[in-house]
Amino acid sequence: MSFLQPALLFALPLIALPILIHLINQNRHKTINWAATMFLLQAKRMARGMARLRYLLLLLARMLAVAGLIFALSRPMAGGWLGLTSSNTPDMTIVVLDRSVSMEEQNPNTSQSKRSTALSKLIDLVKKTESNTKLVLFDSATKQPVEISSVEELAELPEAGPTATMSDIPALMQQVSEYMDTNETGRTDVWICSDLRRNDWNPTAGRWESVRKELAARDGVRLFLLTYPDIAEDNLAVAVSGVHRRESLEGAELVMDIRITRSGAADEPKPIELVVVIDGARSRLDLEMTGSQLVRNGHSIPLDKDAKQGWGRVELPRDSNLADNTYNFVYAEPAVRKTVIVSDDDRAAEMFRIATRTPVDSSLIYESEILPSASSNAIAWEETALVVWQAPLPDGLLAKQLEDFVNSGRSVIFFPPESPNGNTVLGGTWGDWMTPEKGEQFTFKPWRTDADLLANTQSGSPLPVGQVQCYRACRLDTSNSTSLWQLDSGMPLLARATTDQGAAWFCSTLPTVGESNLLRNGVTFYVMMQRALARGASVLGMARQLEAGLLPGSAGTEWKPLDETSKQNWNSQRTISAGLYESDGKLLALNRPLAEDTATVMGDEALNEVLAGLEYTRIDDKVGGAMQLANEVWRTFLVIMIFALIAEALLCVPEKPAQKASAADFKKEPAIVAT
Repeated sequence: MSFLQPALLFALPLIALPILIHLINQNRHKTINWAATMFLLQAKRMARGMARLRYLLLLLARMLAVAGLIFALSRPMAGGWLGLTSSNTPDMTIVVLDRSVSMEEQNPNTSQSKRSTALSKLIDLVKKTESNTKLVLFDSATKQPVEISSVEELAELPEAGPTATMSDIPALMQQVSEYMDTNETGRTDVWICSDLRRNDWNPTAGRWESVRKELAARDGVRLFLLTYPDIAEDNLAVAVSGVHRRESLEGAELVMDIRITRSGAADEPKPIELVVVIDGARSRLDLEMTGSQLVRNGHSIPLDKDAKQGWGRVELPRDSNLADNTYNFVYAEPAVRKTVIVSDDDRAAEMFRIATRTPVDSSLIYESEILPSASSNAIAWEETALVVWQAPLPDGLLAKQLEDFVNSGRSVIFFPPESPNGNTVLGGTWGDWMTPEKGEQFTFKPWRTDADLLANTQSGSPLPVGQVQCYRACRLDTSNSTSLWQLDSGMPLLARATTDQGAAWFCSTLPTVGESNLLRNGVTFYVMMQRALARGASVLGMARQLEAGLLPGSAGTEWKPLDETSKQNWNSQRTISAGLYESDGKLLALNRPLAEDTATVMGDEALNEVLAGLEYTRIDDKVGGAMQLANEVWRTFLVIMIFALIAEALLCVPEKPAQKASAADFKKEPAIVAT
């Protein structure tokens, strides 16, 4: 229970006023013993039990009436989190808003999304509590604090609108913690509005440990989770990959792989009318979906031979989440997929060369170059899509060039050298080589199959990661990274470094015979390398596929929209929204990260591990639901007061007087005469 006027609760001792009046009345008259009334007192004692009970009920009714009036005037609030908190108003309220694609799932009856529902509930809460707390918004797309002067502005801010991004909740919470530390905030309420998707919360991220320590060390911080974990069973999501133009006998054609996923499995086939738009021309593709996924590889669309580059998108019919119903793409002459391998180990270098040189698509051009570590300064950075670094980690200028290479959108995979030097690059450091304590090989924990290098194939089949054997691994110390694959000891075997753009991975073993069977189990190793190469190549050439949220907001201010939909995006929001643009003669297609299509909600056990040691209040809400976070319940106490007064009035009604004796009554019984 919380109160808007808690000062009035100091009047609660007035509840004892009826008892005080009773005690005063008892001592108001002096008692004198009189023999003539002794017989009357003896008769009264026979009915004293009922009279005493009646008098106690009368006192209780009067006390309830006084208490009801005091509580009603103090304006009590109840509902949701308020029953578990104190009545003190926080100095600051921080709203941590998840703006990922999955938060745009809507209630078909109200057309409200999870994001808009959470905002409306928090706005209503602040209004009802009439709080003068300072409001600060942290959104998952920009991760920057926005101070809000009026709560009504919250829903209208561009930083609170929909995006095509995924969330990094641990990084966002670290920003929140640093903000509170820098500004020396006092009593602070932190509201996290999220749908608890596992890929957004990333429970294995290294940042969580520092976030927990920093929040636990701060006094006066209350943590609230406003969650929307339900998943719509009928939602469809479409994605396109491998888009490229190639020459054909008839002229030219556009080739692509189309994937449609469904959040809930269905027993019956579902017809789907897919619309394909190329350079403004629309065509329809009728498909039939069975199960939870539909994949159409190598779908080709005829092109004019003179059409060397252009744009397009695929569209699904309207469903519960419009944000994943569209996928944009651009096409042009394909860029060369070039890999540079830096290694002093000829065996390992040759294996890397074979894995990156063997083409996935024969219409694309693949190149691989091997350089010894002494010649690593000869890397042609602008032409390279992937760097495979299996040498002592660099420092100084070369380390800075590697970081800039990754931040430009390209990819790096680090493999351990035979003799690590202790340097740190992108938060990773190689330690000593290890062998299993028991047996001939390491045992593994489950690996990430929802996204990244070890994700399931487009058909939904898992990679044969379970068949991989590791006999020797190098200790990896990395901060701010995500473990994709771990040994049973908890040490990462494959981890992805946290970067602003691009991607960098650390693999703790080698594909050589003495270290693992990655070469014999070639599928996993080959897919890992090709996915990293494709990720880096996506930002090369004249047509670039980009994930929303990787580029800084200022990068999109000079972009030229290619279609009407992209024109509707605010300049400052272009890099975090899906769209089609032209920049310096290059075509850009921005889309949501494909990890957002995986509808996996983090369970209670994982959430408790993430927030271990922190006290938090969790409120599970429904999209577009009518539940309110707070309600004034003073009317209830007024009703209690009214009923107490009615009960008091009834108890004060005198008993019915005894009937007068008639002559007939005297005839029925003989008279008793005292002698």
